[in-house]
Amino acid sequence: MPHADMPWVRDGEIVTAAGRRLRLDSPAWFAWLETISAFCYSSQDAIYWRMTVRCEKRRQQQYWYGYARKERQLHNIYLGKTEALTQARLEEGCRALTERARKWKEASM
Repeated sequence: MPHADMPWVRDGEIVTAAGRRLRLDSPAWFAWLETISAFCYSSQDAIYWRMTVRCEKRRQQQYWYGYARKERQLHNIYLGKTEALTQARLEEGCRALTERARKWKEASM
């Protein structure tokens, strides 16, 4: 799915392709997650990055991972199963990706 065509989560909600607004952490949010394979998440704190969130099948289970590219280096983080994909977990993932990239950059200097 091209990045530009992915759904975006901003300010604690997503507007679906059908124009429906869903609040994060609501039952509708978790039901919607079961129907998609990827979306973009923009952190509520401007100092952290945005990330692409993808559902991947591993060991016959579905898990969510966050990805962000900084200075041509791809960083990723495990976010958990669908039932754990809350707004707090997404924010934590953005913070962790930002910190991981900072440490990687310092180590490569």
